[in-house]
Amino acid sequence: MRGRMKRVSIVGLSLLSLSSCVNSMGGKEDQQRIAGVYVLDRVEGAPIPASIAPQAGCNRTVQKGIFRITAGGSDVRPTYDWTISIDADCQPVPPSVLPGDGDVGAWRFQQSTQLSFSSMMDHGSYTASLEESTGNPPAITFVNLGNSYRFVRVMRWDDPQGYINVSVVDQSGQPVPGVLLIFTFANGIQGGGTTPASGEFTTGGVVGECTISITAPAGYAVPASQPNPLSVSVVEGPTLRVQVSLTKI
Repeated sequence: MRGRMKRVSIVGLSLLSLSSCVNSMGGKEDQQRIAGVYVLDRVEGAPIPASIAPQAGCNRTVQKGIFRITAGGSDVRPTYDWTISIDADCQPVPPSVLPGDGDVGAWRFQQSTQLSFSSMMDHGSYTASLEESTGNPPAITFVNLGNSYRFVRVMRWDDPQGYINVSVVDQSGQPVPGVLLIFTFANGIQGGGTTPASGEFTTGGVVGECTISITAPAGYAVPASQPNPLSVSVVEGPTLRVQVSLTKI
């Protein structure tokens, strides 16, 4: 359906059975019902990490994926974006080996059990099945480059959320740039980045326990007195402020 992508395409998939409560073709309430953040659960029916067909002699493993879907508003269309991460275990990795894929675009209900996606990245239009059942979060499944990928929702957009500000300093109280911080929130969603010159990094996520993994840049070390990963509790309301200490060596 398309050539080698910048980030992903998908093709149609046979529909999964749904509960009878899904009976609309996609009004505002239906969009809001399934909107949220989904994480990759299975590849070809196997839980991740999952092995897929090798490329150029490299074995490959699907490690993670994330899918975000939003409801439309009075002047905006419903949108989606997703990425899949695929690791190769050979060195060096040939340029022909795909590191993963992704896409961004608009979506609608094609049927009550099927979503239609329209790519903004020149990947065309494609479909994905929507799975809903009482007592379980919705799931979205599609096929990409011959493999089926199933994403399960872990967060609604209206779930309580909060923010964390991490300030990283050395033993003299000076800010430390280049520190890699990885946040794992209570729903399993991960995010993060590196501290700028200010030594501060702010991110947001769902309310609940969050762990922060710290990787010090060259010339610094995480002292034994500093927990790593660090566990904090995200609350709804004022930004949670955390200070991390590193040792300049």
